[in-house]
Amino acid sequence: MSIDVIFLGLDGVLFDTEALHLAACNAAFANAGLSLRWTLPALRAAAASHGYARAIGTVITRELLGRGKDRGRAAELYADKHRQFHQAIVATPPAALPAALTLIDDAIAAGCKIGILTDLPAPATSALLAGSFGTNVNSVFTVVTGGAAFDGPSGTGPYAKALHAMGVTPGDAIAIDTAVPSLRAAGEAGLWTVSVAPYGADLVRPRQFITFEALNELRSSPYTPDQQQSQEHQHLAA
Repeated sequence: MSIDVIFLGLDGVLFDTEALHLAACNAAFANAGLSLRWTLPALRAAAASHGYARAIGTVITRELLGRGKDRGRAAELYADKHRQFHQAIVATPPAALPAALTLIDDAIAAGCKIGILTDLPAPATSALLAGSFGTNVNSVFTVVTGGAAFDGPSGTGPYAKALHAMGVTPGDAIAIDTAVPSLRAAGEAGLWTVSVAPYGADLVRPRQFITFEALNELRSSPYTPDQQQSQEHQHLAA
C-alpha cells in the first residue's frame, strides 16, 4: 500500500493539549455555577467517547439537558469552554510534539501529503498551527479543517470531502488521532486508523511505533485494530 495522505488530529497527536482542556473545562464549570470539577481521569473518561474538544458534552447531557435545563445554557457552557481554551493557547502557545514533527518531515520527504482534520473550533485550530508553523502552515499542510463534524454520513463527511478534493482513495490514507468520533468517522470512510489516545483498548503502543516507517508496515502490524479484524474475518471464512 502507498501512503498518499496522513491526517493528523491536534489533541494529543500534534500537540499536548490535555492539561489545557482540563483547565478550560473546570473554568467553564465554575463560570456556569456548577460544583463539578474534573480530574485528569475524569477528563479522559469523557474524552473516550466525545474526544477532548467536546468532552464537556458529557456534562451537558447529564447536568443540564438531563435535568431539564434549557439548551441555551448548554450552548453557553460549550462556548465558554472553547473560549477558555482559545485564550490559553494564545497566551502560551504549546509547541508541536517532536515525534509528530519528525513524522511530518519524513512523510513530506517521501511525497506524502499531510492534512489536519479536527473538531477543535477553527479559530483554535488556526492559533495552534500558527504558533508552531507560522507562515508555513499552507506549505506544510495540504488540508486544514477545524470545527469538523464527525457524526454525519461517512460518504459526505470531512474525510470523504478532503480525499475527494485531493483525488486520493481512502485505502491510501491514514488517520492518526486520539478522538473516538474522528477515528470512527475515518474508519467508516475506509481509511486506516491509528489511535494514540491515553485511554481505551485499541491503541498502538508504544508511541515509537508512530513513525512514517512504521505506518508503511501498517497492514502487517499486530497493533492495529484493522489487522485484528482482518485476521478474524479470515478465520471465520476458513
